Formats: sequence, structure tokens, C-alpha cells
Amino acid sequence: MPRRKVFAWSISLQNAIIPLYIISKVCCLNAFTYLPLCHFLDTYAGCKSDKCVKIGTADIPVKHLKGKDGKPLAFSFIGVLHALGCSLAYASYHILSSLSQSGKLTDSNLVRVAIDLKNQYIGCILVLGIVTVSLVRQPAFSRLIQVLLNVDRAIPEMVRTAGLSAITKVKVNNIVWLRNVLLMLILGVGVKAVLEVTNCLMYIRDSGSPFSSNCLLLCIIPQTLCVISELQFVAFALLISERLKLLNRWLLQLLPHLGRGSEAAYESVRHLVRIHGQLLKAIGLLNCCFGVQNTILLLYQFVTLVELGYNTCMMSVRYAEAEVQQGDSTEDFLETVYWVVWFLVEIFVLCYFSHDTVEEARRTVHLLRMPNIYGPCQRINFRTISQEQLVFRNVKTSISCCGLFTIDLTLFHAIIGATTTYLIILIQFDQSFNGD
Repeated sequence: MPRRKVFAWSISLQNAIIPLYIISKVCCLNAFTYLPLCHFLDTYAGCKSDKCVKIGTADIPVKHLKGKDGKPLAFSFIGVLHALGCSLAYASYHILSSLSQSGKLTDSNLVRVAIDLKNQYIGCILVLGIVTVSLVRQPAFSRLIQVLLNVDRAIPEMVRTAGLSAITKVKVNNIVWLRNVLLMLILGVGVKAVLEVTNCLMYIRDSGSPFSSNCLLLCIIPQTLCVISELQFVAFALLISERLKLLNRWLLQLLPHLGRGSEAAYESVRHLVRIHGQLLKAIGLLNCCFGVQNTILLLYQFVTLVELGYNTCMMSVRYAEAEVQQGDSTEDFLETVYWVVWFLVEIFVLCYFSHDTVEEARRTVHLLRMPNIYGPCQRINFRTISQEQLVFRNVKTSISCCGLFTIDLTLFHAIIGATTTYLIILIQFDQSFNGD
């Protein structure tokens, strides 16, 4: 009987990026024009060969290009004006609304007043900071996309060069990546919206605060902006990580053929080395694009985590001292705990995907080391490959926040430890300030 053909969806990387680009464009985090999207919109109009330029696997109309450099992003004055105008208009509204709320701060506790002031103005700071940095980093973001498109073009050539029919073919699955990104988007925005409705973070206190008319603009907008900014970083880190895993799987399959001295296998590995170098370049561009944004996000998440931990502890302390609920309820306590858990999840996601990407890059370097079991002939061929990869061994690959600290699982553990330390300090200061 004839074998049934399995229908599998496939999509090119430049098309898979379009939904993420549109989301970031609406949120003012991508002011430039994405040229493959222009091609997608012009598909029905058609494109003649003499009026097109090849970018990736698509023919892009010349009228959409700012030169023939093949960059996927082109400067857009309207896009920059839209991003700056929306962020400045929001900042003005936020400051005016927060000033009207500042007069209502009647708490005599210095720590709580400082927390309330921080909560009221942090949204404005986040919007202005993240949007401004994203505008400045747009050229680097364009180069990052271009490098990944080049990698996707080079991978099929690497596979064809091996010329081994018995080996399992490898292929990038952008459909799975797009599905995961959309799921993270729905989960991130949805959870924060629910948490804001139940206990508004902008006006959160240790006694809880319900949703109000101010929360929609003053809270949900900056929180959504933070989710999209982190999602952009995670999405491109995941793209790099998946391609590194693909190279590692391919290299593991080639090792027996390398041991037998297959010239085609050695040539395929040479292609792999060049692709790996491009992916290391992509990691550097990822640092350049999102280093400052990640610094802002991690500092905000850390400070808010300490604040929420303080609020949670003070509810427990007051209840333990008075043995009654002083305006606190179990619902208020749990809603604050939910915020703590979600911020821990956000920090963990940022650290985990960074850690995973760097570990895959280091694993490739480790696999490219010459095995001791190889014979003299194989050693000569493999030594050439190792020499090409030597420069990558001497470069410490990492994802960091502007070089200040490395983003990995060690940072996640450090944040938990630092949160506990500052939490104890705040509780002691609160007790001493009140004369307890």
C-alpha cells in the first residue's frame, strides 16, 4: 500500500515574524517599517522581476526599500512620530492623573508613602524608558533579523553538502515558534489584566485596592508594554536557541561519518561553523537590542517584588500582633501573593531562555572539539575545523544587561536572595519607625 503523506504546515521566518511585529508596532515598540510585511500586503497586486529585490526567500518591491542593502527594517518617519507622540501623550496624562492622586496620601508611615509614590509614577517611567530605548535600538534590531534570515538560508545548504541519504534531515519549524509566542502573549497579557482588575498594582497597598477607572490607562497600558517588551526578547532568544539546537542535533548525526573520514561530512561541518558564528553574532545583537530594556524590566520587577513581599508580610504581622483582621481580608492577602508569584514567573522566564540560549551555544563549541579516537587522517581534517572555531572558544558568550550582570538562572537565584534581604530591612525599618 502507498504510504500516506503527512500534511505539515511550514512558514518562512520572515512571515512568522509578522504577527510579533504588528503587536510591537501597536505598542510603539517598533517604529520602523517591516519590508516583508509590505511584500505580503502587495501579494495580490503582483510584482514584476525587474521591479523587485530579493530579500530572504521573498521578492520585495523596490518602492518599499530605502536602498538596496537588503535590510528587513526601513526607517519610517510616520512610525517614529507615532511612537513618540503616543508615549508623550500617555506620559502627560499619567503625570496629571498621578498628581491628583498624590494629595490623597495621608498615611503616616514613611515606607508606605514611598511605595505609593513609586507605584503612581512608575508606569510613566516605564513607558517613556522602554519606548525611547526601542527607538534608539531599531538599527541593531534590523541587523538581528537580517542575521537570522541569513542563517535560515544557510541551513539547507549545510544539509545538502553532507550528501548523506541515511541521515535524518533537520529543518527549522517556525510554526511551533509562532504558536509558542502567541501562547505566551495571551497568557502574559491575560494574567496581568485579571490581576489588575482584582487588585490594581498602581494603587496596591497592604490592605488591597480594587479596580478603578484609573487602572485601565495608568496600570494596564504600562503592564502590557512590559509584557510585549519581554516577549520580544524571549521570542528572539528562542529563535536563536532553536537554531543552535538544530546545529547540535546535526553535528551529533555527523560524528560517525566524521570518524570514517567523509569529506562531505567535513564540508558540512565547515558550513555549520560559519552558521554558528552567525548565531553568536545574533546573541551579541540581542544584547545590543534588549540590554537596556531588560535592565529596566528586571529592576522594576525586583523593586516591585520587594514591595509586594513587604505588603504581604505586614498583613501577616498585623494579624499576628492584634489577632484580628485590621481591614485585611484573606482575599486581599491572596491577591497580593498572586502578584508575587507572577513577577517571579516573569523573572524566571527571562533568565531561563537566556540561560538556555547560551548553554546551547557552548554545547556546539564543546561538540566541535576533536575526539581522541580519531585517526591521523581524520585529525588533520578536524583540526582545520577546530582552528576555525578557536576564536569562538576564546570569546565568553553571554546575555547580559548592558554588561552590568549576566542574565541566567544564577541571576534568578540572586534576585530571590536579595529580595529576602531587602524585605527583612524594610520590615525592621517599619517596626522601628512606628516605635514597635
